[in-house]
Amino acid sequence: MLDVGGHRLRLDVTGEGSPTFLCLHGLVDRIEIWNELQGPLASRGRVARLDQRGHGESEAPPGPYRREDLARDVGAVVDELGDPNTILVGHSMGGIVSMATALATPERVAGLILIGTASQCNEKTAAWYERIALAGEHEGNQGLARAIYGERSRKKIMGDARGISEVTRVLKSLYDDPLTPKLKAIACPVLLIVGDKDPMGAKASSILASHFSDAELVTVPDCGHWVHVEEPDAVLAAIDRYLPRVFAKEKT
Repeated sequence: MLDVGGHRLRLDVTGEGSPTFLCLHGLVDRIEIWNELQGPLASRGRVARLDQRGHGESEAPPGPYRREDLARDVGAVVDELGDPNTILVGHSMGGIVSMATALATPERVAGLILIGTASQCNEKTAAWYERIALAGEHEGNQGLARAIYGERSRKKIMGDARGISEVTRVLKSLYDDPLTPKLKAIACPVLLIVGDKDPMGAKASSILASHFSDAELVTVPDCGHWVHVEEPDAVLAAIDRYLPRVFAKEKT
């Protein structure tokens, strides 16, 4: 449990050397969602997995939150890890936090690997995020699960429901304040990975690819939203092709 300035976050670190892959999960997920990639990535460097605020075993400070607050959490973790070659590996919400971190403190980020994420949302999606947040505030983790996965879902969510609700409103902010027009300012190499059957839409990754200055987009066939769980070998193959770009950037 790492104190990042008033609240503590659960951090798990395996492997040795550099680069450091800091893995950031999506909404209502936690560290364990990276189990399929943890071992293989640890043979390529050091792997740090983080329960983001309110999720899993991490604490949730009082809200409301901004993207900058979540990015500040990540920046504190990067400082603790002490590796200038830190690559943020973000899935869905974790990708949004990764981009926010790279914009706020580019010196902390050597590269971005963004899986099934987006830089903007429409009014309908923003309203869905608000329904999730309200469900968490009024009905706790069970309300979150029903709002996200449906009334019949048996999925269980671990974490602080109010904290997760506040994080959900950070995602809602992509409607009024999209990241898209800011992405040209991110100079580090970017790898985008998306499943062609991702319900969030592969188009979101295409939008990202067109706005970064140095990005490669990999679309994984017959795959949904959790590409790192469904097709970890495809993710690892894409990462192996990507890493030389990061090392080349570091030398320039």
